[in-house]
Amino acid sequence: MATRPAARKKATSAKAAAPKAKPGIVLTLNVNAPGKTYPRNAEKYEAARKVFLKVMPRTGPGVTQTEMMALMKKALAGSDFGSTVGWWTKTVQLDAEARGELVRDGGKPLRWKRK
Repeated sequence: MATRPAARKKATSAKAAAPKAKPGIVLTLNVNAPGKTYPRNAEKYEAARKVFLKVMPRTGPGVTQTEMMALMKKALAGSDFGSTVGWWTKTVQLDAEARGELVRDGGKPLRWKRK
């Protein structure tokens, strides 16, 4: 019986290539899936992120998930986000948290504030 030759390991550079987004696409992170990126519409992401960072408190106990959604719905009322405000809020929140720009307190209910 013939044996197979040992599999060759691919040579990898010491520097891993960072994923690149296509034009009009931004790669977001998720605190719940470290190292994985998600392609999102850059225009909507930037608009949601700008509003999100503006409405999130820097001090105090922070805001709950419900309060965060209400703040974003109020701030984005009349925009082209329509019924997807909650989805974009969560996307920006998870990305900001993964980047270390937002912290959760770990209490009950969970509260978030800007770093």
